[in-house]
Amino acid sequence: MTMKTFTLPRARRIVFTFLLAVVSLAPRVAGADLLSPFKATIAITESILVIGAPPCFVQGDISGVGQATKVGKVTVATQDCINPITETLFTFFSTDVVFTTTKRDQLFATYSGTFSVKDNVGTITGAYVIIEGTGRYALATGAGTA
Repeated sequence: MTMKTFTLPRARRIVFTFLLAVVSLAPRVAGADLLSPFKATIAITESILVIGAPPCFVQGDISGVGQATKVGKVTVATQDCINPITETLFTFFSTDVVFTTTKRDQLFATYSGTFSVKDNVGTITGAYVIIEGTGRYALATGAGTA
């Protein structure tokens, strides 16, 4: 059996190459909600352990459950480092935040900020960065404020 080869005209080769590129990228783009805002409301529980020495004077083990836009129900788990600045001002950060969806997909993030107390009212100011994810969120990245 002989194999026959043929040459596509230049215009058809360009269109064919373009369509091949679109088809090969479509699953990645279709699965990602590009530029979607991320908002979450999560009820957390934090257990505090006083270390008393740098780099973290206090360690917080956090777990929680809540709702996130475009994600649905999530659980969160992390460990944060808390350091006092004054009696009413603290800094905190975490490099290992894990959000897990009901379908077991995950988002990985970091955060940092300050916690201040005035007149028995606590205020948190901070920022987070979504590093990556798994499953449906494998291409997730972004940043925001808390």
